[in-house]
Amino acid sequence: MKIVAPLSIALILLFASAGISTSIAQNLSKAAFVSLRAEVLSKGNRVEADGNLHEINTPLLRLMRSDIESPKGTALILAGGGYEILKMKNEGEKMAIFLNSEGFDVVVLEYRVSKVQNPDLALDDALRAFRLLKTNGNEFGLEGKRLVIVGISSGGHLAARLVQKLGKNEQPDDLILISPTNLNETPVNSVFSIVRPPVQPTAGLFVSFSAKDNKDWIYSAEEYAKTWKGYDGRATFQLLPDNSTAQGEAKPADKQPKLPDILKEYLSTQADKPANTPNPAAIPVQGYAKQRYAAKLDLVAKEKFELILIGNSITHNFEKPQYQAIWKQFFAPRKALNLGTSAYRTENILWDLQNGILDGQSPKVVVLEVGTNNVDEKNYPTRHTAGQLAGGIEAIIKTLRAKLPDTKIIVLRCFPGCYGGPNPGSHRAILERASDRVSKLADGKHIFYWDVNHVFLNLDGSINREAMPDWLHPSPAAAKAWAQAMEPLLSELMGDKSRDTEIPENSAIVPRPNLENNSYDWLGRHKEILCIKDSIDPEIVLIGNSITHLWGGEPPMRWADGTLREHNGPESWDALFRNYRVLNLGFGWDRTQNVLWRLDRGELDGLQPRTVIILIGTNNTGQSQHARKNTASEIVEGIQAICLRVRSKVPHAKIVLMAVFPREQKKDHPLRIFINEINEQLETFAKEQKITFVNIGSKMLDTDGSFLPGLTSDFCHPTEKGYQLWADELRPIISEP
Repeated sequence: MKIVAPLSIALILLFASAGISTSIAQNLSKAAFVSLRAEVLSKGNRVEADGNLHEINTPLLRLMRSDIESPKGTALILAGGGYEILKMKNEGEKMAIFLNSEGFDVVVLEYRVSKVQNPDLALDDALRAFRLLKTNGNEFGLEGKRLVIVGISSGGHLAARLVQKLGKNEQPDDLILISPTNLNETPVNSVFSIVRPPVQPTAGLFVSFSAKDNKDWIYSAEEYAKTWKGYDGRATFQLLPDNSTAQGEAKPADKQPKLPDILKEYLSTQADKPANTPNPAAIPVQGYAKQRYAAKLDLVAKEKFELILIGNSITHNFEKPQYQAIWKQFFAPRKALNLGTSAYRTENILWDLQNGILDGQSPKVVVLEVGTNNVDEKNYPTRHTAGQLAGGIEAIIKTLRAKLPDTKIIVLRCFPGCYGGPNPGSHRAILERASDRVSKLADGKHIFYWDVNHVFLNLDGSINREAMPDWLHPSPAAAKAWAQAMEPLLSELMGDKSRDTEIPENSAIVPRPNLENNSYDWLGRHKEILCIKDSIDPEIVLIGNSITHLWGGEPPMRWADGTLREHNGPESWDALFRNYRVLNLGFGWDRTQNVLWRLDRGELDGLQPRTVIILIGTNNTGQSQHARKNTASEIVEGIQAICLRVRSKVPHAKIVLMAVFPREQKKDHPLRIFINEINEQLETFAKEQKITFVNIGSKMLDTDGSFLPGLTSDFCHPTEKGYQLWADELRPIISEP
């Protein structure tokens, strides 16, 4: 007989505070139906004659306990039905019976479904249900040794969304997806999948499909599994033959695998965490290009170089005739050596470094570009994970530091290309995850992380075909753009002048550090952000000038002497953001070019925000001793450049673009008219790129066009009341799943 865990005193008190009697609470261990408020129910939702639930307004848990003495764990089943119905009999109950037979207690979630499909309501139900089971499952008489989520068809889509929303310490032990639908969904303004694995997956993943299912769903689910594994997780993908259904009901011929048998085998083993084995990406292996290695070895024995570029074919290409003009402009005058070798991976570079390729050298700067070959599954027998690739790059950096202690190292973010086309898949996802980890190695003294990927991308995140004609290698024009994007840092570290002779006339798109005599330490605020951003791990990032800077949040505002300064909108800030982790990248006096400089210098690197709010441009409308007034088109181009940086650096984040706030009291003031012109162009840009655009200007003004009383302190900067208006507009946007 199964032993049921006693109800905890804490839970009894919790139920009592919610108006639930102790006797009812004690019946939870035997209940067949429980609400998401842990209330015992006499029955579930009505199952129709077709075996489906057609309208669920009250979500609940249907408990089906195993009758064996020592169950393996508990499974939460999310059946499918396209969020319009719930297939209780064919998916929920059949899977529950199977799992019971395998020794699992089962909870089938009857989540909200209706003809008006609303997946977000279902997600809310799934989150509440899982967290209830995670924290209090034993109180329901359920075994908690192993907690499994099983999603079938659209329930698989829901299960994947659920795991994506869970915190790092909330993950299940296993996620099982049976023919999950719609994992290929993307936002309207991005080519990145909406549903993605957690960046640090701890659960084991099992995904299966029938070969006759939707091909796009199969491909996206397989890429999902590859990404999961590439994020250093455990993942299994199983494609069943055409004559086997997703539920394994049909009997395939001649020992062809059936889902129940495969799933039974998967569930029979409790996977342990992978053992600590040597990282293959960090074990030196000689590359195939032995003649090139020998030639470079002879060269370094004869000459001293001030600049050395190390990498794969992307760097190697600078030796081709069509790339030589770029080499001669940016690198050759600095006495540079090209140690890029086609097809090289981290382990090959390590071998060269440990076998004399740098002997006798002491360059000022080394540029390291590597990574894409480590995750290439088309041309190599093994694909490295993000953790392995990051470890391989770290091993290269350590070797360089040991051999060249006085040399500055520029580590380039892994380039975004792959052989599979313009849109991102598991290849790019693994590269980005590895790069995020590598970015944290930068110390600003010897190691510098630099991201130039925006020069290869479109604003939706896809690769620009002209920049990478084969989706992997930069064209000569894109290679020049890469060199130009790297030039500010390279010239600084080399201690010479910039070799970029094509500085744009539009100053709004040329990255620049602080331009004005501020009342605070501009560079100090930038450095503080670099120190705290990873610990904040923000869900929301605000980018802007003094209007954003003065609102609130972290880092706090300080005067020039470092003492703290009060924010202008603390109450509205707290009311809007108290339940979120937020990073404030607002800087007083900043123009678009200052924001670009800060983004290039790492303020977003390695972060995973889900929303980025941008309000910038008003300072570009004025002339100062240090910067000229920009035209409306120039300012919009500067804001577009910021949006592209954001999309490149944090590709999954939702961009919220704010219209420039009105300034000056009268509607016919030239500056007010100028800002209206900027906003008209911004709105057009946002519509074309399908970016969320928010213009609160009209709500700040009276019928005669003048500012409403009390909203600003100087017809520019909001008061608490003005910030409250902004917060009210943002609230529904940031609360979206």
